[in-house]
Amino acid sequence: MNLFTKTVLKSLSIVSLIAQVLCAFAGLVLLFASGALLLVSKGVKEQLLQYTDLTSNTNLSVWGLILSCLVALAIIACLFIIMYALHKMIGNIYEQHYFVSQNLKYLKLILISFTSFTILQFISQLFFAQAHAYNVSDIFSESWSSLMGNILLLAIVYTIYVVFKYGMHLQEDSNNVI
Repeated sequence: MNLFTKTVLKSLSIVSLIAQVLCAFAGLVLLFASGALLLVSKGVKEQLLQYTDLTSNTNLSVWGLILSCLVALAIIACLFIIMYALHKMIGNIYEQHYFVSQNLKYLKLILISFTSFTILQFISQLFFAQAHAYNVSDIFSESWSSLMGNILLLAIVYTIYVVFKYGMHLQEDSNNVI
């Protein structure tokens, strides 16, 4: 493995670790925000809805906000799991363990988490469309083209999973012959 590849893998490993920390922090903030919406008084809730400019053109209630926070928390959990599995897989590849069962397990975890992420994002999109709330979040894109991009990326991850699975079987056959 050359120096450039090692540098890129180390950089990706660091970036995935930082992304895990940011996802964990965002998850804690969302959990706190959801709990706070249940505990604050009605006047504060109305001010919050006015601050977010959701009362004028939507029928989104406080329970709707809490539900959207929980969906966002599930999305962040999916992203955290993806970053965790990616970090572990990059570590294995850095150690030159390419076609091992751990990498296949991590790819399967990424595939399941990304599928869940896409489904949750679709549910979020439907939920906000039903509430007539558009462009609520700048973090998670709520457009149909973004959903199609996620489906395309999901197909790519599945293809990589199939290639790794086949490569693992070839590696096992090669190890058994020698």
